Amino acid sequence: MLALLPLLASFPSAAAGLPSTGVPSTSIVNGETEEGFPAVVALGAGAGEYTFSACTGSIITPRIVLTAAHCGADLPLEAVVEFGQAYFGTEVTDPDHTVGFEDMAVHPDYEELVSGPTGSDLGQYDFAVLVLEDDAPVPALRINPTPITEADVGLELVSVGFGITSSAGSGSGTKRSADLVLDDVDEMFLYSNTSSSPEGGQICSGDSGGPQLAQLDDSGEWIQVAVHSWGDTNCLYQSGSSRVDVGWDWILDQVEDEHGTRDLCEVNGRYEDGTCDAWCDEVDPDCAVAEGDTGGEEEDGGKACASAAGLAGLGGLLPGLLVALRRRR
Repeated sequence: MLALLPLLASFPSAAAGLPSTGVPSTSIVNGETEEGFPAVVALGAGAGEYTFSACTGSIITPRIVLTAAHCGADLPLEAVVEFGQAYFGTEVTDPDHTVGFEDMAVHPDYEELVSGPTGSDLGQYDFAVLVLEDDAPVPALRINPTPITEADVGLELVSVGFGITSSAGSGSGTKRSADLVLDDVDEMFLYSNTSSSPEGGQICSGDSGGPQLAQLDDSGEWIQVAVHSWGDTNCLYQSGSSRVDVGWDWILDQVEDEHGTRDLCEVNGRYEDGTCDAWCDEVDPDCAVAEGDTGGEEEDGGKACASAAGLAGLGGLLPGLLVALRRRR
């Protein structure tokens, strides 16, 4: 039985003011430096000339960062809010922007991973949100509300994080990405084996809380399907990421508490933004194309309904909606 570990210990002690050397805060193994995915941020702190990242998160509304519960559940809320920051850009040491936090919430049913010689309890509901003190300077990621099933095994995934590049503990603080594959799924986690990765990529310490993404074939939009949660001790064999759809209702509770609505399209300004988002809670005016005018608009270079109707289940259908995701071939 492999020993398993959360992909991050907690934020280093705020009282110390410096990054802890006892637990490496490290990155994607066999990944590539990632200059895209601006909604993926490092979560850490700075003290004088020292800046470090402890884990990763994703912007899902202008004020909310989705991450893993174990990224901050072991520290007093006041310490995370007072000393932590979100770092935007590719390098934590040279960020494009930094934004502090004003609040944090952990899923009420969160149970931490417990690993031992007789087996492992992988825990559950490893979700948390951090509320930014100012609006994020980048667009939010779209997140997936629809259950993933065994029919989706083989789905191509991309994981993004600021963790270490090897079990030796080097490379922390740079945004990297790796192509992974959905090898198995259960009621809580998506499982990815290193042996299935095209380049042998895997998530590692410090990638905790970062997004696992899938891409829609029709629109090319990336959607977050899971949150990085755990891996084997040396980041060599397997990792598990918590399914976003499992925490969907609680996530929307946090959105409503902060923004006064559960409509992510409204919160993120997706209505009347020039792209048809037929998956929104309300009818997007961008999807209202005059009858018989579709062909003319396309010929004239105008925008018709540009995106898919929305998440239909990553292997199934909702009435009248079909969404195709890229699969490994």
